[in-house]
Amino acid sequence: MSFRLLQYVLSRRKAVFWVTFLFFAVSLVYVIFTDRMYESRALLLPPLEEGGGGIFVAWMAQLDIPTTSLPLSAGSTSAAILADMLRSRHLGEYVALTLDLRERYGTEGMESTLRALGARTGIAVTTTGLIHLSVRDEDPAFAAGIAGRYIVGLDSLNRFLEFTRAERTMVFVSKQLARYRDELTRLRGRMSRFQEEHGIIHFEEQVRGAIDVAANLKLRTTMARIEWDLLREFARDDAVELKRKEAEYENLNRQLKILMEGDSSNVVFFPLRDMPALYQEYAAMERDLEVTERVYSYLLQLYEQAGVDRVRNTPAVQIVDEPSIPEEYAGLPVWGIMAISAIAGFIWSSVMLAWWGWLTMKRRVDDEERAFREVGELVRSDIEMLRRWLRI
Repeated sequence: MSFRLLQYVLSRRKAVFWVTFLFFAVSLVYVIFTDRMYESRALLLPPLEEGGGGIFVAWMAQLDIPTTSLPLSAGSTSAAILADMLRSRHLGEYVALTLDLRERYGTEGMESTLRALGARTGIAVTTTGLIHLSVRDEDPAFAAGIAGRYIVGLDSLNRFLEFTRAERTMVFVSKQLARYRDELTRLRGRMSRFQEEHGIIHFEEQVRGAIDVAANLKLRTTMARIEWDLLREFARDDAVELKRKEAEYENLNRQLKILMEGDSSNVVFFPLRDMPALYQEYAAMERDLEVTERVYSYLLQLYEQAGVDRVRNTPAVQIVDEPSIPEEYAGLPVWGIMAISAIAGFIWSSVMLAWWGWLTMKRRVDDEERAFREVGELVRSDIEMLRRWLRI
């Protein structure tokens, strides 16, 4: 059967030739009458991640206080997030409106314009964290202009988001500053009155150590609470980071309660509640004053940092490769398109003829030997004809 199918296809080789030629001609018409695209490319480097947990961890380390909390860094933005911002509708509308792409693409509305722009835009994140941006257009200079507008829009959008976040942080921190400023004034006045009434009190080292540990633990608890409240301003209720911070706050509260009320496993410090009443009162005031001063110091630094972020004009990305004006067409060359079309036409016509021949011959008796001889004769006759044409 296989030789008979081969014989069937070869006997109709003119049809294969004309179908192949038709595919070739269609591809030629497509290349001639279709505007070829130019592709402008740019390579972007996102801002480097801030390490070490930001200002909070640096401040805690300066005070020699151990901590495992790592608050979210407002200045760190990953390449994946920036790539999604490039694909966002907000940025697409910005590019379409500033360059009047609706008229250029001949679309009727913004939705169709954005689809046309998305079809001509490529955004990818490399394994090393760089962003590869490519834009195609019939005009090479206009393609580079679209890519440049994407970069400008990304920088503007990122600055707006950072400004909004920093402004909300400043509003939150300013309320906390006012609260702790009043608390600090109240505690200082209370301690001053206590010292005037009872005189200077000198604690033993063990009592002093218990107060220091309690103050540090209370400070960490207060910091965890502030961070928890700050996260609630930005994160959803089911966010993993929010739940982690809540669990950390509850755990620190339990540790503080153990230190204050006592635990059989604690052999270093005796519970603060077992101190004399006068010691307890003074220890509580001294602990609260120290915690409030440290929290107020942290809030001041946080407020200043948010102010810096609010007016920061650092570019969202660094441009490694500027959007280039391409000199050659994007995609396959002309000869490649026509060659692929011709090969596709040859394969399609041969397969269709073989399928049709199999349908017409499936009820006939196989005669492989005769078909083989006829194939050989056809090949020899073609070779002989070719030799006569070439006069060999």
